[in-house]
Amino acid sequence: MALNCGHSTIKYLLFIFNLLCSLCGIALIVIGAVSLVKLEELREISDEYNIVAPSILLIVFGSVVFVISFFGCCGAIRESYCMTSTYSFFLILLVIAQIVIAVLVFVFVGDVTTAIKKGFERVFENRDNPVNADLVNSIQQNLQCCGKRSFLDYGVASFPQSCCSSGGTAPLCVPFASGCLSRLSEFLDSAGNIVAWVSLGVAAVELVGLISACCLANAIRNQQRRYS
Repeated sequence: MALNCGHSTIKYLLFIFNLLCSLCGIALIVIGAVSLVKLEELREISDEYNIVAPSILLIVFGSVVFVISFFGCCGAIRESYCMTSTYSFFLILLVIAQIVIAVLVFVFVGDVTTAIKKGFERVFENRDNPVNADLVNSIQQNLQCCGKRSFLDYGVASFPQSCCSSGGTAPLCVPFASGCLSRLSEFLDSAGNIVAWVSLGVAAVELVGLISACCLANAIRNQQRRYS
């Protein structure tokens, strides 16, 4: 069954688009995995929010995007109305879900940041516990910070090795200038914005594919009616 020139162009554009969507799916998986690794240690600070949930959802949606894109490639090349319509339906659900995730991240990132900062203050005050001390040291090393607001939170010249910004042994080394509360806030705001904007960006790209898929499905159906 041959489509006219315009619809044939849409068919091949949709095929190329789905290849790009496959790459977007891989990008979502990578970003989700990286953020999951970086946020994993922070989940122990606060039980109020599941801070790694957006990262896990990104990995799940990235996998779904990859599978659906492959389905869309097959539907476009085979000129299958059923496969193209099914692809369009799942793409609608995917776009809506990604927009919802982005909105939730924008809405709750402030509350999550506040909860994490309170949790860190609690852990810091109870750092005599070896588990808490290890967690504080890990956060200080990864975020390059020291104490809650500065190294002075440890007292005069009594900060741990994890506070050292250069070579040397604590407390004779130069400590990190920033406190961990401000660094946590910056990190979580940045991570939230990346997750939300990437979700919206991929959803916008998928919306273009959705329109193309609907046009192609309609053309295939009309062509089938002519030859039936």
